[in-house]
Amino acid sequence: MKISEVKKKYPSQWVLTKVLKEGLDEPKEVRVLKHSKSRDEIYDALKKTRARYTFHFYTGKIPKEGYVVALGFLKKGNSCGAVGSFVNEF
Repeated sequence: MKISEVKKKYPSQWVLTKVLKEGLDEPKEVRVLKHSKSRDEIYDALKKTRARYTFHFYTGKIPKEGYVVALGFLKKGNSCGAVGSFVNEF
């Protein structure tokens, strides 16, 4: 699967992949090992993977330089909920 295909299939998610074919600036072909809205889940999966060459990335929009994004979460038991967010220019 190409990176562009992964981005379409898993919008606004963190993705951990095994690199099947290398490219110059990003892999040419990958196999998805894990995808999640939670970056921590991807890092946990990365620690457990036995794949030799991996590539992990976020498929959503990254804020422009000079902007800060802050998210607040409440955690109760095993569930999380967003309580607010804002984008501010510096």
